[in-house]
Amino acid sequence: MSDLPVLSAKTLFEGFDSHHDFTDDLIGTHAGRVVITFDDAADHARNRSVVLALLSSLGMVLSVYPSVGPWSDLAVRTDVDPGRTHGVGENRLHIDMVDREHTPRFIALYCVRDDPGGGGASALADMWPAIESLRRDDRRVLEQPAYRYWTDEGVHGVGESLRSFPIVPSRLDWGVPVRFTSKMGPHLDNGELVDTGLVPAEKAAAAFGRLRGAVEAQRITYRLRPGQLLVWDQRRYAHGRMPLRIDQDQIPENTRRLLHQTYVMDRRPR
Repeated sequence: MSDLPVLSAKTLFEGFDSHHDFTDDLIGTHAGRVVITFDDAADHARNRSVVLALLSSLGMVLSVYPSVGPWSDLAVRTDVDPGRTHGVGENRLHIDMVDREHTPRFIALYCVRDDPGGGGASALADMWPAIESLRRDDRRVLEQPAYRYWTDEGVHGVGESLRSFPIVPSRLDWGVPVRFTSKMGPHLDNGELVDTGLVPAEKAAAAFGRLRGAVEAQRITYRLRPGQLLVWDQRRYAHGRMPLRIDQDQIPENTRRLLHQTYVMDRRPR
């Protein structure tokens, strides 16, 4: 996968059909991922409002957590697992709400503050070439509806939690989710999270391990700066976070890295 395209918000809104053009260009020209830079990097309220209007051209902007509205804070905490969303370490490649019937298609991250220490770059990995690099027998193992994962509680607009699902779809196409999370790996190695009546545990673990390695080989990173927005199609791209500076507990909370995140569904679930 080539480097991320970076667009100027000012240029993006030129013309009468900019919202429609954005939809076409995101999937066509930019292969489902783009960074947008706002000229006024400090006017976060205005920038986020413009972003919501732009994202509405892609589909329904969700309030996945209704109590906080469409934007949720991705702040840095030193009292949580370093590998989790608010942690300080590497958050390994995954998609959000991997088990949900209507996995959100698009994710947008808006940067309010970057890490003062220069860490915390966002990571994306194109899962399509990773899957295409697998042997046919591995793909067959991962295409079985034999896998499960723990569900996110209290989320809205994404459907029910699936009892089981395939990790790799039978075809790679826009809008068809690849239900991948690196965090499944250790559990599959222990014979967990798989229906062994459909797939032997050792085959599931081995095939997933090769997929995880192939996805990681596709990883690129981009360190968002204040006033920048990253948008991607998470049914194709896994995402994650690189480690932040190690002494986050020495940085005042109100100056640590802060991103705002929202989700978009491409169409109303039926």
